Amino acid sequence: MERNDFVVIESSKRKKKTGYIVAVVMLVIAILLGVLLTQFKINRIEFSGNEHYTDEEMLLELKKAGYIDNSILYMLKCKLRPPKDIPFVESLDVDFVDRHAIAVSIYEKTMAGCIENMEEYMYFDKDGIVLESSTKRFDDVPLINGLEFDSVVVNEKLPFKDKKTVNQILNITQLIRKYDLVIKSVKFANGEVFLYHKKIEIALGNPSTVDEKMAELPNMLKEASGLKGTLHMENFSVNSGNATFTPKK
Repeated sequence: MERNDFVVIESSKRKKKTGYIVAVVMLVIAILLGVLLTQFKINRIEFSGNEHYTDEEMLLELKKAGYIDNSILYMLKCKLRPPKDIPFVESLDVDFVDRHAIAVSIYEKTMAGCIENMEEYMYFDKDGIVLESSTKRFDDVPLINGLEFDSVVVNEKLPFKDKKTVNQILNITQLIRKYDLVIKSVKFANGEVFLYHKKIEIALGNPSTVDEKMAELPNMLKEASGLKGTLHMENFSVNSGNATFTPKK
């Protein structure tokens, strides 16, 4: 039986043509990479929504989460794998502004208050879930004092055994937010609750009867602006209007 073997021999001319095409493609890729790396360097970041971080602090957190100093490459990275696990940040969006600038929209976790534990501040939300622990103290988040508790665990409920106490804390912190009150701290002592606004101590009395009193607080604090002392509202009601101010030197 006769066997025919065919051997295809590529001409030297074809080899040169193929090599030329490969070289051109490689050159084009190199040029494109050069343009990408040199012409899309980020020199401006527009931050928005960051109330508890400065722009410098936010940039540092982005670098920890894998920041790339290139607008195209960073946009692609964020689409495929968005930055996460940034303390106090729920999520963020990164948008292209121009080849040298990006816009970062930050959506922070809503913090209702905090408690101090082992030289750290444990921040919780409106439902009493502990969000984060930090050595940093945010003055616009009221610190809850005067209550004993066991160990605090992130992503779990506030560690107070008495459910009534937890409800009172959450009610007070929600009212502070509702009426846009500037309260640095809240103290529970001897069955009563005290709020601290600048140089004014606000004695509210029984923590279960604070709703009506706190509704009137914005106007009262406006009238007491610049004063130092104690605003007594233990027996206050809208009908009686029974509130007094004791100045301190």
